[in-house]
Amino acid sequence: MIRITGGTYRSRKLETPSTGLTKPTMDKVRAAVFNALGYEIENKKILDLFSGSGSYGFESLSRNASFVTFVDNQKEAVDVIKRNATNLKENRFEVILSDCISYLETSTKTFDIVFMDPPYKLDVYQNVLDLLEKRGLLNKDSIIVLESEKELNIAENNYKKVKQYNYGLAKIYILRK
Repeated sequence: MIRITGGTYRSRKLETPSTGLTKPTMDKVRAAVFNALGYEIENKKILDLFSGSGSYGFESLSRNASFVTFVDNQKEAVDVIKRNATNLKENRFEVILSDCISYLETSTKTFDIVFMDPPYKLDVYQNVLDLLEKRGLLNKDSIIVLESEKELNIAENNYKKVKQYNYGLAKIYILRK
């Protein structure tokens, strides 16, 4: 189990999938990301790709995001997210069982903030960024938060790297549209 680090649900526990296919983001890493974002979460529409337990999305809801779309391709992860939402008595969300590329290729929603924390061996960062841009899924002044194990070379023609943090194996990139 992991904990929500701030906001309305601060210190509440979140269940994590037991498959071993997900790697929950450490509490201190999430706390640092949300400290960097500050109040930019409030009243925003969030997309949590590769959701796992939903920690980024629930952390956002705890800090007054208006709505979160969770996307994960594992049924167990989707079930865990639903249980976490029930435990928090949270209803400002939807959860989609899909791989992220298929979801992005068909979605008509737009988002203010996108969290992307794929399995470290899955190299989809640039593909996802390209799809977000090509499909017009980002609102003006959108923020994208990427978590990776390796250094990422993000084409900065459409996105500006605002911050980068290193926490052990985790490298966090905060980009702005």
